[in-house]
Amino acid sequence: MKRILLSLFLFSLLVIAACKKEMVPIHVIRFEQDLFDKSAVTKPDHFYKMQEKYGVFYNSYAQDILSISEDESAEAFQPSLSQFIGHPSILQLKHEVDSVFPDVNEIEAGLSEAMTNYKAEFLENRIPSFVTFISEFGFVNVSYDSIIGIGLDMFLGEKYPLYPALEFPTFMIAKLRKEYIVPNTIKALAIGKFEGQLKDKRFLAMMLFEGKVRYFMKQLLPKLSDTLVFGYSQKQLEWAQKNEAMVWVHLVENKMLFNVEPNQYMRYFNDGPFTIATGVPQESAPAIGVFSGYKIIEKYMNENSRVSLKELMLNANWDEILKASNYRPE
Repeated sequence: MKRILLSLFLFSLLVIAACKKEMVPIHVIRFEQDLFDKSAVTKPDHFYKMQEKYGVFYNSYAQDILSISEDESAEAFQPSLSQFIGHPSILQLKHEVDSVFPDVNEIEAGLSEAMTNYKAEFLENRIPSFVTFISEFGFVNVSYDSIIGIGLDMFLGEKYPLYPALEFPTFMIAKLRKEYIVPNTIKALAIGKFEGQLKDKRFLAMMLFEGKVRYFMKQLLPKLSDTLVFGYSQKQLEWAQKNEAMVWVHLVENKMLFNVEPNQYMRYFNDGPFTIATGVPQESAPAIGVFSGYKIIEKYMNENSRVSLKELMLNANWDEILKASNYRPE
């Protein structure tokens, strides 16, 4: 009997070891530190070395993020980039970013957890590189194939004085803090990988796509608060949960699901102080179409337990998903 128990114990340990996910360590590359490196900027080949090291990200940073003319590409964008990194206001911004982010250890820890779960679900997919940058408040995240950029100057905290000075709305400023870096980055990963599914212009497609993105975020970051997943305050989250059925009735009665005019339905997906749509109260949570989409996806996955995250994310048959979800909120 002892031998049998010992064998069962050893077998259990082997099963646990086999099921344990292989940790994926993430190193976040600090592009802005290299770009502003005081020991390197005075050397004539600095920008050429930056271009060689960062490749497509460097070129896209210059052209797409800073809007530098392609005419400067032969010079590694040196004239304009020299002005950019030498401007007093940019140097001050760089100093402020450094003071808030002397290191990126927390970001790396969060992304390591997410990528460990990602690799377990998408075995054949390449783990992206994560690169930080500053853009003078232009971009939160950028995605270039296997590279995801993180704009650190968009996460300096609710009390950062330049945000209101730049006339950023209050509801936006509330989300410009460290806690949103990892969830926003995972959201950018999902959108970058699967946004080709949005060829279908119906409200239903947008709603379920946005719902899949949030479900993806929650699977990769299972301990993440729902307030960070949806960008809600606690009060807004409670409103969305309490009024789930009312919102669904509103969408059905107003024949929104099969509407193909984005200019008529994007108000249900846009951020704001609340959902600014006819018939929706001002005490509502913003972007209620996103929350409804997530609840349908959650119900679909509960009803179809054999469907993997990968299968879900690759499925763009929106009518099938809605039908198979048996979604009937009460």
